[in-house]
This record gives sequence, structure tokens and C-alpha cells, in this order.
Amino acid sequence: MFTNMKIITVFHKIIHAEKRLPAWEKHVFQDVYWENCSAQSEENKGMSESNLILCIIPEKSIKNFIPCKDDSITIGDAENPEGFTIMDVKDFRYGSKHVHHIEVTAK
Repeated sequence: MFTNMKIITVFHKIIHAEKRLPAWEKHVFQDVYWENCSAQSEENKGMSESNLILCIIPEKSIKNFIPCKDDSITIGDAENPEGFTIMDVKDFRYGSKHVHHIEVTAK
């Protein structure tokens, strides 16, 4: 499977058990495919443009966590959860072992 990014970071929002405050779990994935996409749509008699991220995580890069909707995703080994918000996660870990992957869309 083709990859073009060495490291990405996904931050998963949790509630801290003792403090009962939101906290972020950091998860790092290596050797993924990352693509910046842009799209235009016609809304309310005007054009709008949106930037989307398509990230494909090969099965071999998945350790013990699968990204979820509303998690934050960013390029590199980041330390803070400021990045793109995951909108959709699709699991393609079936069929030929050579192409098993998770597909993440974010904006």
C-alpha cells in the first residue's frame, strides 16, 4: 500500500476519572497516506469551498486504537490536540490482506 506520511497523531477525547474534566489521549500512527482535498458546492445561491483530509491507515500501522468521529488528527508527532476534526471513519479490514486499512475523513 502506498504511503506518503511518516507519522500522524490522533487525539481521542475522554473524561478524566478523578478530575471529571475532559482530557486527550494521544495515539501515534506511522506510515500512512495523507491527502489534502478541496471541494466546492453550491449553497443558498452561492458557492462554498471546504477543505477535507483523507487519511488511509494501513492495518500494519494500527496497534490498539481505531480513530473515532470527533477525534482530532494532525500531521507529525504533535503534543496538542489542535488539528482537523474527524468526520467519518470506515473500516476496510476485509478481503485481501494486502489492502486492509482504515479510511479517515476530516475537516
